[in-house]
Amino acid sequence: MNLRDALNAFYYSNALCDLQLMNRKFSHPAITYNSLLYLEIIYSMQGKCTASKLADLLCVSRPGVTKKLNELIEQNLIIKTPDKNDGRKYFLSVNEDMAPQYRIYREQDDLAVKKLTERYSKEDIEKFCNMLQILTEINYDEANNTR
Repeated sequence: MNLRDALNAFYYSNALCDLQLMNRKFSHPAITYNSLLYLEIIYSMQGKCTASKLADLLCVSRPGVTKKLNELIEQNLIIKTPDKNDGRKYFLSVNEDMAPQYRIYREQDDLAVKKLTERYSKEDIEKFCNMLQILTEINYDEANNTR
């Protein structure tokens, strides 16, 4: 398999796995793939996510993001916490009561880390991390139109 085919297979399997997990294991009936994307971003920002940051990251209007966030709050999937320093600003986090269900998505990452560290040397893992960093930078550059 060449590099391009391997990348395509990886991206395809990632998207497919997320959809299958969502449809088979996530017990919240109203969750959509779009909602899952919001949860992933909010979760990854570890309590530092705001509606403005989401709008900028997703290239979506602020009213559109607000509408989606209100839906997620109503579904009890996320929590809005006021910023102690700026009363106009709110930080978003995944609802802790919901987190055990949400962590189903992290299990595949844990398994990947375990298998890779069992099979490859520390140096190989470091090279792989550098390769992933290049892919991440390309994706961010594309998202920000800086390429």
